[in-house]
Amino acid sequence: MKIILLLLISPLLFNSCQKIDRINYYTNELVTQKELAENGFYKYSYSTFYDYSGNKVIDTKFQVKYDMYSNVKPQKNEEGEICPSQLGSLFKLDSLKKKEMKDYLKNNLNNRIITYLFRNDTLFYKSIIVLTSDTPQKQIADLTSKEKITKYYNNLKIPVRIIIEDNLSSKEHPTLFIINKYKTSIQYSEKDKSYELFTNYLNDSIYYDILDTWYYGLMRNTHYFLKYNPKLFM
Repeated sequence: MKIILLLLISPLLFNSCQKIDRINYYTNELVTQKELAENGFYKYSYSTFYDYSGNKVIDTKFQVKYDMYSNVKPQKNEEGEICPSQLGSLFKLDSLKKKEMKDYLKNNLNNRIITYLFRNDTLFYKSIIVLTSDTPQKQIADLTSKEKITKYYNNLKIPVRIIIEDNLSSKEHPTLFIINKYKTSIQYSEKDKSYELFTNYLNDSIYYDILDTWYYGLMRNTHYFLKYNPKLFM
């Protein structure tokens, strides 16, 4: 079945993204598209179509609009598409391009990739990937252990509760939390000083493949459903 994919890139993309953060991305507070744009985020937009059964159709009444905001700059791939710089699947890049992306990740992004996705102008989810929290940047929280996670949110007086879930989150190594009333996954490694935080603002589904979804060097198949719910499209 044919899929219509419309990609729009904000004109702000071509300005410098050097910025001072005015948003604490870790609190799980709702943010607006305007706030993210003013904070220097790049905007990537596209539309696709689904019916009430989750099937792709070409019918404007089922059009779904996605606006993704990222701290990652755009690039033009070999097919001429404008998309976020390829920071996932680096093994597919030649040595020079791989070094360029690694240097950009370290020197420009402080080893942190931030992604916000809006669906029909409603905040859908947030992802924060930190490849190392061993950095002098104070705005990058160290969430690399159960104790550090609970201490961080307790210090901010933000409610945090551990969720115990078979094979996913244990008492000894919890990875699921309710933070500021939203279900949040934090996959962390104290040894590597790294973590991936994912918060879903619309339902309970958790997604773990943000790098290969948005930062693969393409803009195709970037859409996915998390527990299809027709009410989200009304």
